[in-house]
Formats: sequence, structure tokens, C-alpha cells
Amino acid sequence: MIRCFVLISIALSLCIATGAAETEYGLLMQVRGRDITGLCIMDTATDGSVVGTVVNEMGVKAFDFTYSNGRAKVLNVIGPMNKWYIRKVLNRDFTFILSNIDKPTDVTCKKRTLKRQADGDIIVTNSKYKISYTFTPHKGAL
Repeated sequence: MIRCFVLISIALSLCIATGAAETEYGLLMQVRGRDITGLCIMDTATDGSVVGTVVNEMGVKAFDFTYSNGRAKVLNVIGPMNKWYIRKVLNRDFTFILSNIDKPTDVTCKKRTLKRQADGDIIVTNSKYKISYTFTPHKGAL
């Protein structure tokens, strides 16, 4: 356990030293009537690449993701979600999300939409698979 904390602190210091910008969101994923809640933590490097993770409130990691060269890749997916078709949808959804999350206006592309709310929330909808992602900016940073 102590070894994990040491590795995490080293990784965080490397992110800070390289000029990475950390963003933290509360995340609500709604999938066909089921809710998955947690935190989405992202580090954006100066070249625009993103490394992030999604964890629940208890600290259990759901999955990690990376984004570079216009493509997202979902990694280390938790057991119940570790199916090729789920990873494929998550890869495509996070590619859409991460390529449009910094845009100031609403975005629609085929079956996906990204809408910004007045309170700062970002709602992304995948109408084909009936998946909704709500990103709420986290008030307290790590």
C-alpha cells in the first residue's frame, strides 16, 4: 500500500514538473437505465495529449484512457466492462469527448452530441447505444 502511494506521488510530481494541466470532473455514466458514478481525472500535456482515469467514489478504478493524435484508447478496464464491444464504444465515445471538450459551443457528430450547460456541466450523449455521460467540474482539486 505504501509503495502505491509513493508511486502515485512520484507520478503526480512528474505531471506537475512537465507542465501538465490536471482537470477533475465528477462523472455520471447512464447506460440503459443503470448509473455509474465516480471521478474522471485528466492530465493534459503541452502537446495536447491526455492521460486520465475513471474511478468510483470508493477508489476502485473503472478504466484508464489516453488521447493523442486525435484518438482515444481505453486501457485497464475493470472486469465486468472488459468486453471488446464495450471497449470499442468507450474508445469512440472518449475520442469524441476529448476532441471536443475544450470547444466553447455545442457539438453534434452523427450519433453523438456534446452540450454545455449554464452551470458548467458537460453532457455527452451517444444516441445509438443510449449512453449519457455527464461531466461536472469538480470544485476541489487534489
